[in-house]
Amino acid sequence: MASITTSVGPLDVQSIVSQLIAVDSQPLTQSQSRVSNYQSQLSSIGQISSALSSLQTASTAMASGSFLQQFQIASTDNTIASASATSGGVAGNYALNVTQLAQPRQLVFDQTSGGQAITDQNAALTGAPGALSFTVNGTTSTVQLGQNGSAVSLSSIADSINSAGIGVNASVVEYNNHYSLVLASSQSGPANAFSISAGGSDSGATSGNTLAGLGQSSAAASESAAAQDALLTVNGVNVSSSSNTLNNVINGATVNLNKLGQVTLNMSQNTANVTSTLQNFVSAYNQVISASNSALGGSMKNSSDVIGLQEQLSGLLSTPVPGANASSSYAYLAQVGITQQADGTLKLDSSAFTTALNADPGAVANLFGNAQNNGYANAFNTAINNLLGPNGMITTEQGDINTKISDENNLQSRLNNQLANEKSSLLNQYTTLNSELSAMQQSTSSLANLLA
Repeated sequence: MASITTSVGPLDVQSIVSQLIAVDSQPLTQSQSRVSNYQSQLSSIGQISSALSSLQTASTAMASGSFLQQFQIASTDNTIASASATSGGVAGNYALNVTQLAQPRQLVFDQTSGGQAITDQNAALTGAPGALSFTVNGTTSTVQLGQNGSAVSLSSIADSINSAGIGVNASVVEYNNHYSLVLASSQSGPANAFSISAGGSDSGATSGNTLAGLGQSSAAASESAAAQDALLTVNGVNVSSSSNTLNNVINGATVNLNKLGQVTLNMSQNTANVTSTLQNFVSAYNQVISASNSALGGSMKNSSDVIGLQEQLSGLLSTPVPGANASSSYAYLAQVGITQQADGTLKLDSSAFTTALNADPGAVANLFGNAQNNGYANAFNTAINNLLGPNGMITTEQGDINTKISDENNLQSRLNNQLANEKSSLLNQYTTLNSELSAMQQSTSSLANLLA
């Protein structure tokens, strides 16, 4: 009798279900691809936004036109007078003849009241009062000594005066095992000089003074100094100053007097700094073009918004400054050496700019910023504010893309739930089918055995 055979075996349920789910997952994969593209668009918009912010910063630096008033100052002899440029300078030479330096009042005390030299700065002083009083600039301040029963010594007097912060500095100096107390006004000049009003006597000179059980030897008197102002002439004009640092004598410069003598200070325009400011603007503009070109060549191909941004910036460059005559003056950046290239980027010709600046500095300044706020720097600031503002292209574009990403994320959540339910259902179905096939196989096998 013929035998019955079967080749039915258990199904690979996991493999079958995985293949079926993979087919049905295509909408999810497509959504994930769209999100990836949107994320790339956000990155591109972010790069454009950052470049625009940098361009606005560079434009702001030129908005007032004062960036053209950058000067440098050089001294023919820094040992006599050195100088540094600040702002608002005027080019020219300034001849200085320094005949006296400013100095503070200084008194030196090197003896006890009995005329003995001081060999221990911490030893108690005989006859020291409980307080000292100094008058500085019409204000009298009292310094307490020997507080909490402590002895009054040279070092404790110095500590007490310094801690009081009254415009008098105190120090203890040691030489050949002898100690001296040195008092000096915190600031130079007669107006800031101190006087001893209690706790000692003040002759008003450098000698004949006493302080808290202290006196002066002839050597200490010679080491003392009267307060004096700095005296000099600037281009023949007499100048006096309580300080050796002069801030209001030469416009746009701080001058430091170092010793007596004659010196010339030369103030000239710092073309390097001016050029650097211009180059920052040019580089920032070119970065916007680069970022937008990258977006158009990548995730935002043919984006009308990005193309419109480039056209808007280019349009600013081709619009003359209102009121400026392009025939007799400067109305365009191109006329002063900042030109647009074929690829849309800018290029600075620093030589052409310097020539234009020397020819008509007022007209050049008007190009960037003026009282009417319609210079190129002003125009760029306004345009960028609009682009980055709440209703601007950048913010709107970012909002639209984020909305699309949110919609796709919601879609993916729904699709993931559907696929999870489908997978669970298919696993149940094929697991059941597998059980049924196994049972059929066992029945077939039993029947075959009976017929054998």
